[in-house]
Amino acid sequence: MLTIRRAREPNQLEECAADLAPDLLRAKELHLWFDLDSPTQAELDFLEKQLRIHHLTLEDMVKQNQRPKIESFEDYIYLTIHPFFRKNNLEVEPAEVDLLLGHHWLAMVHYGPVPGLLENSRLNKRLGPALARGSDFLLYTIVDLIVDSCFPLLDQIDEEIDALEDKLLGQPDIRDMNRLLVLKRSLVHIRRAIAPQREVFNQLTRRDFSFVRPEHTVYFRDVYDHLIRITEELDSLRDILSGALEVHLSSISNQLNVTMKRLTAWGTIFVIITAIAGIYGMNFEYMPELTWRYGYLAIMALMGAISLGLYFYFKKKDYL
Repeated sequence: MLTIRRAREPNQLEECAADLAPDLLRAKELHLWFDLDSPTQAELDFLEKQLRIHHLTLEDMVKQNQRPKIESFEDYIYLTIHPFFRKNNLEVEPAEVDLLLGHHWLAMVHYGPVPGLLENSRLNKRLGPALARGSDFLLYTIVDLIVDSCFPLLDQIDEEIDALEDKLLGQPDIRDMNRLLVLKRSLVHIRRAIAPQREVFNQLTRRDFSFVRPEHTVYFRDVYDHLIRITEELDSLRDILSGALEVHLSSISNQLNVTMKRLTAWGTIFVIITAIAGIYGMNFEYMPELTWRYGYLAIMALMGAISLGLYFYFKKKDYL
């Protein structure tokens, strides 16, 4: 679905009909925002004809799964960034947002909602004033909202890791271990997408793009700083998660050691009793204790005394 917006007032966005787009583009008086959510072929043709988007760029936008990147063309610059979503409140998966910046327009192509841009089903209040300041400033605002949406996600993952650490020190089960592995995989996905995005905004701050006004370069440097912070938080969370995994494995190893000590202690007690019972179960004819009147009671008392003695000995050594 194609939505065309322009800023008629400093704090208000106005939607325009698609048939007015050619006249608005020729006028070059207002900055335009072309928002394409799951675009159809006709809408892609509109981009190619009206905005003169190269067919290779259109192909990249349709296929998705592009690595975060920035490319410069004669009539626009094309950049791809990745926001993040949680599926069923479990694993974090990256999506893709394609952004095309011209001199007086910005086109955004995405498949599904974009985090940070909507608040209670309404556009973020920063977008109207941003478009009034220019299409390049709108680009900054959109990427800033997308990048900043990562911080609540990382905070949520941090809280989940803390909760898992407490469980792992207590009585963990297989679900806690699976949850730990899901979080670890999510951090890998985020790290894999954030690293190339840093290079994208590093280029925006260091290279001269005719579509980005020099006075707005400092804003993209701010986004670059946010990405550095996210990278540092990811590294910290990865270390914490690795530590939690080590704690879990150590806990399992300690529980196994305790179990083995107990089994060894009880096994030692019963081995001695079994050995005595085996000796007197051989039924040799000339075993003197076999004809003793109190032989049975004596042997039972001996086995009981040995068992109690070993029990208290192992108890003292903390084997039982």
